[in-house]
Amino acid sequence: MRTILLLVVVATIAAGKWMNGRPPGGFVNAPFHRLDSRADILFPGQTLTTFSQKFDHFDPLDQRRWDQRVYYNPIHQDKDLASGQDIIFLMIGGEGREPAKWSGDDNVMIMQYAKQYGAVVFDVEHRFFGDSRPINDMKTSSLRLLTTEQALADLAYFINSMNQKYKYENPKWIVFGGSYPGALCAMFRSKYPELTAGGVCSSAPLNYALDFYQYADVVQYVLESTPITNDKGLSCDQLVRQSFEQMQQLSLTADGRETLNKKLRKDSEILSPPFDTKTTKADINNLFANLYDAHQGMIQYTYDGSSDKTKNYATAEQLCRIYNNQDQDMLDNVWDHLVWYNKYWNGVDITEFPNSYDDMIKDMQETDYDKLGDGGNEARGWMWLCCNEMGWLQTTDTDTVFGSTLPMNYFYDMCSDMFGVDVMNAVVARDNNRAATQYYGGLDDFDATNLCLPNGKFDPWSGLGYFKADKTKNIVPVVIEGAAHCSDMYPPYDKEPAGLPAARDQIRAFLEGIIYDADHPKRSASSLTLTALLLVVFARLKCL
Repeated sequence: MRTILLLVVVATIAAGKWMNGRPPGGFVNAPFHRLDSRADILFPGQTLTTFSQKFDHFDPLDQRRWDQRVYYNPIHQDKDLASGQDIIFLMIGGEGREPAKWSGDDNVMIMQYAKQYGAVVFDVEHRFFGDSRPINDMKTSSLRLLTTEQALADLAYFINSMNQKYKYENPKWIVFGGSYPGALCAMFRSKYPELTAGGVCSSAPLNYALDFYQYADVVQYVLESTPITNDKGLSCDQLVRQSFEQMQQLSLTADGRETLNKKLRKDSEILSPPFDTKTTKADINNLFANLYDAHQGMIQYTYDGSSDKTKNYATAEQLCRIYNNQDQDMLDNVWDHLVWYNKYWNGVDITEFPNSYDDMIKDMQETDYDKLGDGGNEARGWMWLCCNEMGWLQTTDTDTVFGSTLPMNYFYDMCSDMFGVDVMNAVVARDNNRAATQYYGGLDDFDATNLCLPNGKFDPWSGLGYFKADKTKNIVPVVIEGAAHCSDMYPPYDKEPAGLPAARDQIRAFLEGIIYDADHPKRSASSLTLTALLLVVFARLKCL
């Protein structure tokens, strides 16, 4: 979720950009995490359909409906493995088009757990994202329906409807989600505990901080933990700090900004527009937001196992190696990092560095879905959720390697400029965020049961995580050494962070504690084998 990293000319608004720390495609569906979801390529056993969802759950007089995209996959349903129960896993969609993999690809962990425990898997797309549109525009008058309360009510209505449709008897629904959907996962257990048996809520930010300065703190921790130093004994975090300090000083004078024009280039000056007498404070902040984005992208998903890129190329180690180049000026290393990041994140060699704050805001003020495209729709919707409710605005307001380059006022102005000062401003953002914290509890008063909360120590979002273990309520935080954002959701791989195998074992132990009980004990392997044999014999007898 950060402001926009717009380094290539694109056909649709916001494609290829980060927005307030959120990569294009979403937290767990970024470009190198996902298949082409528009192709709707389905996996074995999987179907893609729509569900008739309520328009406004809190207005009994409003009977309007809309079509919500839903994936359904019963391929692993096995009542023997489930000890005679209906076990249903529900993956919660987030701030982007929902891809098929989370309910179809047997490599991802939710599908591995489904196979192990005989579960059906559903995956529901979030309202206002992808093709799940209550209204076919993103005007602020329409976005009043884009709230977490409405999204949670969508899930509740969906579960009750599926129980009726499939005639599930005493089912055990278990919710899953990662990042923002991880927060929804935990919120759902808190607000609708009767509908599910438990939740595995990965990288879930349950501190609804308006000023999310902790993000930069964790990025610095990752850089400090990466053992690369130069011949002068300077560590990676020190090299990044010196680079940002120099750029911040240069940004204060006209001559210094001209130096930045020349340094942020490949073969010619390509900062667009270049800094000149018309440059505003917002343009300067926007530059640092764009630079910060590139560091976020390399750290947030470092070593997460989602692809070869995050295993080997878009990693903290590669970032530090680039900054460790002593054969050139440190600001040339900043540029080389931008080039590297875009090559492995967006798959492009950048030839332009657009940096106009006004142009970015103009793009984000668009309300037409078709003109926005998926990228713009997702970015506008995500910023509405952050400005209007959840906060999570990633400043650099503490003493980190990035300096005081992104103040809170930058984000207040962005929220007002995107949605209109009469609708959204600092006071509205503050008051709505306080109301959300009071409603959901925040870290101090959060109340739920039967939750597994995995967080990677290398994940900047862990700065807002919930780590209070509670045996009575069965709250199980899982802290994963060396792991990044939602790493526990992806398949195991060679040389993965050392903490991941044990974390998956903890998640399995949690699931077994939810699925099996005195009335439904876990069946032994021998009894399952005997059951399977009897079924084969019975099938043969029927054929005689």
